[in-house]
Amino acid sequence: MGRATEIVDRVGSLVGEDVTDRLTVTGPADVLPSVYEVTTFAATTVAAAVGAGRLLSARTGEGPPPVVVDTRHAAAAFGSERHLRLDGRPAASVWEPISGYYQTSDDRWIQLHCNFSHHRDGVLDLLGVPNERDAVARVIRRIDAASLETELQAMGLCATMARTEAEWSCHPQAKATATQPVLAVERLDDSAPQPLAPTETPAAGVRVLDLTRVIAGPVTGRTLAAYGADVLRVGAAHLPEVQTLLVDTGFGKRNTFLNLRVAADARRLRELIASADVLIQAYRPRALDRLGFGPAAVARLRPGIVYATISAYGHTGPWSGLRGFDSLVQTASGMVLAGAAGRDEPDPVPLPVQALDHGTGYLTAYGILDALARRAREGGSWHVRVSLARTGRMLTDLGHHDTRAVPPLAAADLEPYQDTYMSEFGELTYIRPPGTVAGVAPRWTRPPARLGTSAPTWSLRP
Repeated sequence: MGRATEIVDRVGSLVGEDVTDRLTVTGPADVLPSVYEVTTFAATTVAAAVGAGRLLSARTGEGPPPVVVDTRHAAAAFGSERHLRLDGRPAASVWEPISGYYQTSDDRWIQLHCNFSHHRDGVLDLLGVPNERDAVARVIRRIDAASLETELQAMGLCATMARTEAEWSCHPQAKATATQPVLAVERLDDSAPQPLAPTETPAAGVRVLDLTRVIAGPVTGRTLAAYGADVLRVGAAHLPEVQTLLVDTGFGKRNTFLNLRVAADARRLRELIASADVLIQAYRPRALDRLGFGPAAVARLRPGIVYATISAYGHTGPWSGLRGFDSLVQTASGMVLAGAAGRDEPDPVPLPVQALDHGTGYLTAYGILDALARRAREGGSWHVRVSLARTGRMLTDLGHHDTRAVPPLAAADLEPYQDTYMSEFGELTYIRPPGTVAGVAPRWTRPPARLGTSAPTWSLRP
């Protein structure tokens, strides 16, 4: 592969050490069609397996093991929700019909993200239209993009106007994001070291509370489960879910309900935290702090915890409190207009996969595994902090590399990386977790579970 050395170097820069002798990248240079280096980006972030290797080394006392990442497998994993099959049929679309791009009165574009019903209903109420795409388009065509973006965001809804890369670089939020690291791993306290017993599986015995939804956070929990962690996904009956994403990111996890606004459920979560190793959350910044589950409070409950925070736009800047999703960050930061450049049709063109979500998920997994290794050697509680916008900047910093002529992955391309699992949803055909550590491929030992089907307890088995 022509850019294998570049990917190895980028991973080394990301993890802060030379990985030349232990990371091997195989497969073609370009797999995903785009104006950006999405294949390079996917392979680099999937090499979160390096983090698993570092934790394995901390457990065994031996040197870091070899890691292998294949670009085709990484690309397939980045589109895992699109490649999921239920009893041989494609899974249901994750997109609400009125989600998408609309032209405004000033001939700009605005994107609506309405995949949760309350976001959809809020948009329809504001515009005063029925749930019909044509009706939404007619009203938006009479409003300028900036005014509509401001009003929708003020209402807590999910929308952004499409900017060019140059426009985004001048935006106050882009400037704030630029000052943040791609991956922050910060010490919260000076608690004693907590070494883990030697094992052949990097995260075996590690207890993970996954308080996330949609893609980025759930990919983090799914990745840790593939390396042997006991992952308990915590949702609530009143919170909306996207079924296809729940299934695709649910491998290896159990699934329980706790409503943190109910005293008894909040108390139960504190009890779970007291014997947990990791907590992953992707609520808006400071939302959990108000409920008593911010990083400092959780570290007091459980000294030695690794607390991971995933946000849309980062923890500082005027947009730091906004709700956001991968596609919205692509739109705000200029990616979809760059993707449309040179085409006859002016419609915005998103990335070929939800690259910011998946990339952020793998980066967060690496940060958690690295923090667990630090905890074993140095002690301390740790805060891992990642954002979709900063991950997106990591991608755009690679520069433009037009591979739009590359054909999308075909069914035959996916077969080497697929497996099947019988589940309560039916027979699932899915993309196996990518990468190998010490010659061993990560794997999931349980199929996805339906919402609330597990008790809020840790698994009895290792």
